Amino acid sequence: MIIYNTTYHVDCDVSGEFLDWMREYYVPQAVKSGMVEEPCLMRLMGHNEGGACFALQLKAPSLSTLQRWNQEVGKHLHEQLTKHFGNKVAGFTTFMENIDL
Repeated sequence: MIIYNTTYHVDCDVSGEFLDWMREYYVPQAVKSGMVEEPCLMRLMGHNEGGACFALQLKAPSLSTLQRWNQEVGKHLHEQLTKHFGNKVAGFTTFMENIDL
């Protein structure tokens, strides 16, 4: 299982709107393709300088599936996020793989 993690820094004045938008638009659109699943949205603690930080994780069965999702769906969702929030939301994405302990 591959995890697609995006960490966002969100200006305080739009943090509530950002959470609503993620719940009502981004996450439903992200999982609708069937390529990613198990969305998990978290608030990062102790990172509140000028805003709030959140992390969204989505899981995919393989790196190739995740790369395809990123090109077909994720790219569009990022464009919509930028269009909606402008420079009030900034994020970075990492692809992660679980390692057995």
